[in-house]
Amino acid sequence: EEEKQDPPKKLQQPGRKTEKQRRKEKEEKQKAGVRARSRVATQRLQGLFQLRSLRRALLQRDSELRRRRQLRERRRREQETAPRRLGRLRYEDPGPEVQLSEELPESLRSLRPEGNVLRDRFKSLQRRNMIEPRERAKFKRRYRVKYVEKRAFREVT
Repeated sequence: EEEKQDPPKKLQQPGRKTEKQRRKEKEEKQKAGVRARSRVATQRLQGLFQLRSLRRALLQRDSELRRRRQLRERRRREQETAPRRLGRLRYEDPGPEVQLSEELPESLRSLRPEGNVLRDRFKSLQRRNMIEPRERAKFKRRYRVKYVEKRAFREVT
């Protein structure tokens, strides 16, 4: 009866492996290697597909950075040439003084020049930061006029 049951297993020393175990481990190792290689291959393919989108994103970022840099440079140049703010108010450039087409006379000989030389000089000084821009001072009356009726005047009437 003992012979019909499982054949007695060979006594093996601890740490020693059978041929079957070695073969199984070898097959597992090969399968793991195949899986790793296929994973690397799929990652490589995905990387190739992502390259286009990455490149597009990089180009967009570069163009945005270039646009911002140009905008900053343009603003800096404008600030260098623009008049500084000396007082409370900012310098306002007066537009060109021209006459409208309905204001023009029929003859160009009778055309008179527009503008005021003194005002132009004043604005030029403001533009060159020699005078601060100001609002025109309002004329204020220093005292209120009081109407007083004198006694002598009242007696006469």
